[in-house]
Amino acid sequence: MFIGNLVRKFNLAMGIYAISGLIVLAFAFSNFYILNVAGNVANKVQWDGESHLVRNEVLLQEQYSASVQAEVSYWDDAVEAVYGDEIDLEFVEDEMQEWFWEDNDVPQAALVDENGMPQLFIFEGELMAPTDAQALIDAQQDLIVEARDRYFALRKARGDGFATFGDPIYGDKPLYAADYRIVEGQVGIVVAQAVVPDFELAVPDGNPRILLTFDTLSTELFGDISAQLGLNDFNIQPASSASPQATALVIGGSAETPMVATWNVAQPSQTIWNHVLPVFLSILGAIAVGLGAIALLYGRVAHQVQTSEAKNRFLAQHDALTGLPNRLQFDNELDVIIAEGALDRCAILCMDLDKFKLVNDTYGHPAGDAVIRTVAGRVADIIGDKGMAARVGGDEFIILLRDGLDEESVMMLCDNLIDSVCQDVVFDNGRAAVGASIGVAWWPDDAMTAKTVIRSADEALYRAKSNGRGQACHAARKDDDLAATA
Repeated sequence: MFIGNLVRKFNLAMGIYAISGLIVLAFAFSNFYILNVAGNVANKVQWDGESHLVRNEVLLQEQYSASVQAEVSYWDDAVEAVYGDEIDLEFVEDEMQEWFWEDNDVPQAALVDENGMPQLFIFEGELMAPTDAQALIDAQQDLIVEARDRYFALRKARGDGFATFGDPIYGDKPLYAADYRIVEGQVGIVVAQAVVPDFELAVPDGNPRILLTFDTLSTELFGDISAQLGLNDFNIQPASSASPQATALVIGGSAETPMVATWNVAQPSQTIWNHVLPVFLSILGAIAVGLGAIALLYGRVAHQVQTSEAKNRFLAQHDALTGLPNRLQFDNELDVIIAEGALDRCAILCMDLDKFKLVNDTYGHPAGDAVIRTVAGRVADIIGDKGMAARVGGDEFIILLRDGLDEESVMMLCDNLIDSVCQDVVFDNGRAAVGASIGVAWWPDDAMTAKTVIRSADEALYRAKSNGRGQACHAARKDDDLAATA
């Protein structure tokens, strides 16, 4: 007996320890998860901020290289010098060779003619054979084509030729095309831009001549960018050369050699772990228990409130006995059609059950309710997606038809409704047979407002009952031979 009691006490203690351990583990997991999420969010915010700076800097560098080139390619004197049968070599020597290499460290510049052939090539300030630029031109065909397309999109007539207007670099639609590329093993920016006038001259119709330049990027420049933007080890390089540990942002390049900007993103998550974790672990247990109890209590209350509200919303628009739409929902739907013009035409059917009072008197109200539910189901099945069937009183139904509105189809539908309703209804204490009478009116054929079209259908229903019940009557006619007999 003593040993048995000891075992039971031990098992109870182990159970308590196990539950306590599971709770501690759950709290520990939640702590680490929250800290991890917070750290990841902080890291992402840091990444978003730094990547935004990098994208802006990448664009600024492209714009700077394009602006250097535009000093030549966007100039009346350049148009006068390079368009025509002969290039003005004196202009090339005075304005291009010195400008690109000695003043701006741009090692390569090539002029491409209307047919995509090299006309001029400058390498490190020296004039070379045009054919020496063929490799550069072939490798940058996509930028040449893009620059040509940009020219055609922006050009406007000037005199006997064409010119572009607006800032070619910083306008909404820049004239140049630029990208980060590898040329002869060096990282740099390739800029292609049509040679166009800036003030007075014009270029002839047809393809423009394209100035293509390659501006190398140095490690000193990357260091300056790192210091200016507060980044660690900023660099621009081919994606294949990037370190797996570095953050890489694709900035361009060809399909074969994509170019990326890389840097080491600061990790604020480590600071969060160092500062928050000790305090968080010390207070989380008590908070978790308290919040868990409160959440459980209020969760149940909220669920009950939501369930009650959903039920109330349903009952506000539906008949409690049958689940069909009620008069309020029916009126709202009809108002949408008539007042708001949702449809050009619709039909209203008012239907009463025949011999229903006899069911209540003979079998009692539970049987009457069973009959109403069964009839409602039959009516809803027949109406389907052609319209809406609503229960608006004890044995009164009203139907809104949106489709199949010709007289023959509607009256045939009425016959189907009457036939279906007339089938026996079986319930616990026996079976009952009821009938139906229907009045039909069309909007706007028979009446112009919701109130009057329903009244017209009611009058047709009264006439159907007066004519012997079990039939449907059209509101606009009083000839009995036009009634559809069940």
